[in-house]
Amino acid sequence: MGHVAGPSGGAMGRGGHQPAPKGGVEVRRWWCLAMMAVACLLVSGCWDRTELEEEGFVPSFAIDTGPAPGVYVYTFRIAVPREMSGPSSSPGGGGGGGGGGETEKGSKSVSVVARSLGEAINLVNSTVERRLDFVQCQYVLFGEGVAREGVSPHVLDLLRFRQFRRTMFVAVVRGRAADSFKENKPVLESSVTRYIEGLQRLRTFTGMVPVVQLHRFARAMDTDSEDAFTSVLAINQAVKAQDRSKASQKPGANQGGGKESESPDEKARSEQQLQNPSVNFEAGGMQRVGGNPEEFPGAAVFRGDRLVEILDGQEGRMLLALRGELAHAFLTFRVPQGRFTVEVQQHEGGPAMSYNLAGGRPVWRIAPEFDVDLVSAVGNFDTRSHQGLSQLRQWAEQEFNRQAERLVAKLQRDGSDALGLGLYARKDFLTDAEWQNYRWPERYPQFSIQVQSRFVIRRVGNLLTSKRI
Repeated sequence: MGHVAGPSGGAMGRGGHQPAPKGGVEVRRWWCLAMMAVACLLVSGCWDRTELEEEGFVPSFAIDTGPAPGVYVYTFRIAVPREMSGPSSSPGGGGGGGGGGETEKGSKSVSVVARSLGEAINLVNSTVERRLDFVQCQYVLFGEGVAREGVSPHVLDLLRFRQFRRTMFVAVVRGRAADSFKENKPVLESSVTRYIEGLQRLRTFTGMVPVVQLHRFARAMDTDSEDAFTSVLAINQAVKAQDRSKASQKPGANQGGGKESESPDEKARSEQQLQNPSVNFEAGGMQRVGGNPEEFPGAAVFRGDRLVEILDGQEGRMLLALRGELAHAFLTFRVPQGRFTVEVQQHEGGPAMSYNLAGGRPVWRIAPEFDVDLVSAVGNFDTRSHQGLSQLRQWAEQEFNRQAERLVAKLQRDGSDALGLGLYARKDFLTDAEWQNYRWPERYPQFSIQVQSRFVIRRVGNLLTSKRI
């Protein structure tokens, strides 16, 4: 059907409608562009802007038990950027109110009793002249009492509030968490951020500091396939007493013209601290003199949301090794022939797992593998022949397996699957209903777990043998 002429003689489209003039389309287009430009000016977001000078940044805070059930003590460490970056912010410096530790000139601590984190923030904002901001918060500390009581209410607050990042770190403090802010006096760092970054690097070097982020910690708590663990901090009371004794001395009281000298009593206490023949890897119990009163070897192990065990540095390192997360470490073994130290690097991909879930007491085998460099060997060792190195390797594997199985027995006694074995076992079930019916948390302590490590000696160091030394 052809076009039909309209009243004005022009052609009409199908249905008798006149086509829109080209000029009208251009006008509407320009009007839309103009309205969009005006809208961009109106919704620019400047009405709720916040200047940096109006913010009080909180790099870390602590949660402790309060005077009554359901009431907690929240301690916020508020950064003071000018004093933190100034020339007087040397590590371990004095002065500054509310501090006492490594950031006494770079931060101020404020504690408040409240029923929830939001209520605590509200109360502190009523006493501090700037609004608290947690966007740059690096870590949260749980006191031992709160951790044993259950941390799930506090973790839920951290996950839900938009200002907390899931990359922040979580740690447990022996005793009260607020004491960490008062007594923490790093040897080299004065910045809170750099101090936390240093702890992260220690994990990859020593293996005794299992730094864990909030996301991983909450994920382990939210599943029945593994249990959570994190780093543990503690105050060494002996080092703390030494530090207070030195601080009580008046500068210039001795003949050294201001240089402090150690009194006979202090010297005797220091020597006594180093006379213990056993090596202590427990946080807060290391035999040492000087340095930071705060120590952080070991791990805090949870069952559900409750703290059930605090491991020492060796056990925490073994935990990472059995999980396949031990990047680097020095291991010392003592055998009847003497003692030797090896530097280990774990193979990537995690340890080999073999297991059989059938039977009354299922068997599980963990086989971690390491590349080994011999660092020292004091005693009757043959490091020149293949047979001697093979014997050295067998001793290291046997001692490692013995220590690892002792750790596994402790975790099974506590009912905590901090090793994450449930993550492997879950893959053998087709549906979640089958996995739930298996009741892994109840059956895991009944497993017979064996450790079969493998050490591959790559280098023996710069010395092959010695006849007289």
